[in-house]
Amino acid sequence: MFPGFTVADFEAFAPKKWKSNAFNRERLEVKQKLLALGRELQSIMLSADGSPLAVEPSVEHPALWNHKQVEAQHLFFSRNEGARKELDAIIDRQKSLASMIDDPTPLRNHVFLVASVGFDALDLAVKLHPDARVDRQNLERKCEDHFEREKLVRALHHLGAPFRAGVTPGLAPVGELDDARLGEIIAALAAPQGLVPPGAPAKLLYIGRAVARDEAIAAGAAIVETARAAMQSLIEIYRFIAWSRDNDFVSMREALQKEKQARRQKGLAKNDAVRIVRGMFAGKSGVVQEIDAKGGLKVLVGKVAVKIDVEDVAKN
Repeated sequence: MFPGFTVADFEAFAPKKWKSNAFNRERLEVKQKLLALGRELQSIMLSADGSPLAVEPSVEHPALWNHKQVEAQHLFFSRNEGARKELDAIIDRQKSLASMIDDPTPLRNHVFLVASVGFDALDLAVKLHPDARVDRQNLERKCEDHFEREKLVRALHHLGAPFRAGVTPGLAPVGELDDARLGEIIAALAAPQGLVPPGAPAKLLYIGRAVARDEAIAAGAAIVETARAAMQSLIEIYRFIAWSRDNDFVSMREALQKEKQARRQKGLAKNDAVRIVRGMFAGKSGVVQEIDAKGGLKVLVGKVAVKIDVEDVAKN
């Protein structure tokens, strides 16, 4: 049962406490409350295919990936681990080592919904990092279609007055957005950011609302209904953006198939020299003559062509 937020919950994120481990206990209590709030919301937090979104809280202590300071406590909702993994293999190849060290969390790779408690407010939003390349490009390509772009503008207007949208920190009320402004926001997300100092706020696409701390405290346990109504609206925006096989505007199905094929083939190609490590020909060397999509090989050993599995050879 979610008990509601108190003054102490917001005070746990006073700027003077951000870098100190002395307040980890206070922040842990807020984390537990956010998890309770998440359980109240979980029935509506579903991806387009009806599968539940994964729930993941942020850490409550200063750490490498929060730049040794805890400005807010977050509860993230995003695609499940299996769905993440097949995209991460492609996304991570495009990221620099420095960016992965700066923020190793998987949420940098994926669009997500988030409930956050900071010093001033409870924040409820959809967020998308520029490095979430598949979801970002899916949004860009989808919005090249006039019909889809209009659909998104209508959905944003439907959110209503408390909601704002834009690329942080430049946010505007959703009612002010039109076709042209939406195009500017999408372009701004993809634009190179240049050198960003360590610990500087990340550039994010933000669509959401903040509930001021006094309002959230006064609502008590009933803040669940405010959060549910906000997330019920935002989940539609999330589904519009999030890549899936049924929402594929970037031809990712072909890329994922190639990725799977490459894993099966283990980097081998025709004319590669290999050593057989298992089976009746173990210890012999040969040359790859053919390789199929399922990882089956035909290896020429001397004058004999042998059919063998890719797992049974090592590249010389």
